[in-house]
Amino acid sequence: MVAIGLMNPPNKEKKLEAGQRKDFPPIRLDLTDGEKPKRKRGSARVYEELREDILWIRIEPGSVLDEVALAKRFDMSRTPIREALVMLQSDDLVTFLPNRTSIVAPHMLDNMNEHLDTHLLLARAVARMAAQFRTDENLEQIRNAASAYEKSLKTNDVYQIYGSDLALHRAISRSCHNHFTRKFHDLSLDCGRRAYVLHYYPEFREQERETSLAEHNELIAAIEDKDGDRADAAITRHVRSELNVIKRTLDPRVGFEMEITTGGTASSKG
Repeated sequence: MVAIGLMNPPNKEKKLEAGQRKDFPPIRLDLTDGEKPKRKRGSARVYEELREDILWIRIEPGSVLDEVALAKRFDMSRTPIREALVMLQSDDLVTFLPNRTSIVAPHMLDNMNEHLDTHLLLARAVARMAAQFRTDENLEQIRNAASAYEKSLKTNDVYQIYGSDLALHRAISRSCHNHFTRKFHDLSLDCGRRAYVLHYYPEFREQERETSLAEHNELIAAIEDKDGDRADAAITRHVRSELNVIKRTLDPRVGFEMEITTGGTASSKG
């Protein structure tokens, strides 16, 4: 299965049929205390749930999305299922093949540098604006999210750790008080989710935990002090640290260390 299992105890899973997903508790990412998630219906509900399934790799890249199986899962006709898949295609999360079969879009790294450039620019803007415009209520929400993240580190559950990390960064994003900056920053977080699940968290060990926690604390302290320059520098270091880990997962595991010798074979004489 996917590499994220490295952080959790290995277990043998049965093969999923088309349209099925791995089950684990949903993760709240963007709710403040007391809020309740709004229940959506029809194609909007299918779109939202499948989007989360794909971004969390509950359904793996390249998996076939069987409309009949999905209609059974959501207890509705194939029309809203098809509408949701078209919406997911516009998010580059679903691909339609020439035979009209739909699959989860394969995870590619061809535009990873563009994503990281965009995300870093947006994250720096959010950090600076949060330091300038955050309210006491915002700061309390950020601290609560940071506390939840620190607690999640003790669970060794990659989904809870990453979910708490996203919730913290979204709390900071809300503090910038700019609709467009927040919207596109949070979208950039989502666009990177599959890459982080596959290429960051498999290497998320004790050193990475300590680094992440320290960088979060540094960022929050700068926002508390309303110091935009420090907040900018802190988030830049944080993204760079994450990028260094991602690069490490792409290094060959054995290719450089393996000794390969060439030579002719001696011919035997009769």
